[in-house]
Amino acid sequence: MSTTPLTDIQEIIERTVFENIRGELVDKGYLPDITLYDDDATGWAQWETDISSIVTSKGFAIEVYNVGASEAKGIKKFPRIVINAGSFLPGALGGDPQRFYSDQTTSYKSLVTPPQTADFYLDIHLASKTIQQARILNSLLSIAIPRRAYLAYHSDPNSSFFIRNIGYYDADDIDEGYMEKVFGYEIPDCWDAGDKDFDATIAKINEITLHPNIQKYMDRTWGHDADPLVVT
Repeated sequence: MSTTPLTDIQEIIERTVFENIRGELVDKGYLPDITLYDDDATGWAQWETDISSIVTSKGFAIEVYNVGASEAKGIKKFPRIVINAGSFLPGALGGDPQRFYSDQTTSYKSLVTPPQTADFYLDIHLASKTIQQARILNSLLSIAIPRRAYLAYHSDPNSSFFIRNIGYYDADDIDEGYMEKVFGYEIPDCWDAGDKDFDATIAKINEITLHPNIQKYMDRTWGHDADPLVVT
């Protein structure tokens, strides 16, 4: 059975991209801040009221949908931003085959990094009804997710991953009458598996105890007239 733990890097990437886009929409006034609402009937009613206020003042609101089942993304309203995850492919870097030791506070754990990194891919869809909406969506995305950038983890500002725009295509639907611009992104050389755990724990040295005769030697009650002291 494998001793390699699962990794949450895909969730970190998806949620970080989502939070960057959502934060920019809130900052530019196109979306209420969902974190300020209670998750109950009153909170959702207030959310709908505030969405309507944005539509009245700006002409439209912009909602963003993270990776998930199509049922969770609701009625297809415009404009909207949708994040669709791709998958992992082999990366360009190899892992260090040498064991390293992770500090576990009371002991050290013996680990080895995976043999190869992985590249993760995702698409961001910008769907709109008018060219004005499309322009604003493009502008918002360029700020929220730069073409090449390091994005700090949504859960840890001290960690980050590299992301870059690698492609684009149109997915317009003439019959339905909407435009859809799809931007492809790559997150190169991340770890899609945890460090291999050899299930070997090394205890820390908490105390070094010398031979009891050392104290007698220091008290000049033993050993001063004998041969030089040897500690074993």
